[in-house]
Amino acid sequence: MNEVSRQVRTSRPSAPHEPERQAAEYAVLAEIGRIISSTLNIDEIYEQFAHQVSLLIPFDRLSISAVDMDAHTVQAVYAVGGDIPGWERGVVHDIVPGGISDILERDRRGILFRTPAEEEEAGHQPARELGGDFQTRIAVPLIAHGVFVGTLNIRSLQPYAYDESQLAQAERIGAQIAGTIANAFAYEKLEAAQHALENAVSELRRSNQELEQFAYVASHDLQEPLRKIASFCNLLESRYADTLDERGGVYLHYIVDGAMRMQALVNDLLLYSRVATRGQEFAPTDTNDMLQEALANLDVAVAECNACVTSDPLPTVNGDAAQLVRLLQNLVGNAIKYRGEAPPEVHVGAVREGDAWVFSVQDNGIGIAPQYAERIFVIFQRLHTREEYGGTGIGLSVCKKIVERHGGRIWVESQEGAGATFRFTLPRMPE
Repeated sequence: MNEVSRQVRTSRPSAPHEPERQAAEYAVLAEIGRIISSTLNIDEIYEQFAHQVSLLIPFDRLSISAVDMDAHTVQAVYAVGGDIPGWERGVVHDIVPGGISDILERDRRGILFRTPAEEEEAGHQPARELGGDFQTRIAVPLIAHGVFVGTLNIRSLQPYAYDESQLAQAERIGAQIAGTIANAFAYEKLEAAQHALENAVSELRRSNQELEQFAYVASHDLQEPLRKIASFCNLLESRYADTLDERGGVYLHYIVDGAMRMQALVNDLLLYSRVATRGQEFAPTDTNDMLQEALANLDVAVAECNACVTSDPLPTVNGDAAQLVRLLQNLVGNAIKYRGEAPPEVHVGAVREGDAWVFSVQDNGIGIAPQYAERIFVIFQRLHTREEYGGTGIGLSVCKKIVERHGGRIWVESQEGAGATFRFTLPRMPE
């Protein structure tokens, strides 16, 4: 039993006259106000609060419960004095319809039971039936900013220990402490949510690392058998083409085509898995140079369809040069690939918006229906068959991962048949 409990059991002053009672109450309320403003330690506030209440309303048990009306639960967050089994600190109970918490929330005023018989007549289970010997009980609602957040319960082992004046005092005390207790409840819930979020983030980070490692190992191990399949199929075709009938030639073509597509898929998976794990350190990077390098990698595709690629002066950003080349190469390559009947026209630009650069890659191609604007960035998601347009369905998901690694975001603005503009942001370097 702690110091507060020992004091209230051994010291039961006689009720003072009204002026003295008011003076004592004012002194207690003032001291509670000082306690609230002097510390952020809620347990310390509870202890000192209980001591001050004992000077005004002697008790054998004082408890404070938090109420969550959304979850319809009540939880004991502080208790001092005699025990009631099952109502220890931290235990959560459902709110019983017609029970004390339910009535306090409905009526918004305190309740006084001077004997267990009164409590039984009101339809409630007295504490003695729960394992305690308490006779008198005061229960008052804790209301902060109009919201019912908890209850303050004061009990005595003596019958008729309290009267209406002490019930009124308990209500005033409860009103003073309700805001602080509400803040403590909210802070505890926030801490629990923050802890759960940190655990979830840690678990997600670990899972992502395992998946990236698995993708890398699986893709790397698939390379060698695929190379053998493609190589021996080519040898078979070159040496025995004359002995194969038309159907055999078709079958062989399917095998070679499948192996090559599988190789392309494995290579793209390797690239995707390496964005976060095998990236270079960020450094000041001139995106004009990155665009020229990307266009050099696309020179065959540009020449084949007579594409015209133009650009505005582009900024220097802090980034991974190799990944930025890949980003621009994928976006310009997509603009050329998904072209309409007219020769492709692609324009790359960048404008400054606050602390970021907004890059754009605009084309005159076939466009994208708005309902697919998010789907296209999901890995393996394709809007066309392989017969219409080749590819693995990984290119735009790689772009998204590169942009997010650089602290930006990517999106598309398009209408079907009216071209598309892909935009992405990169943080602006400090001047």
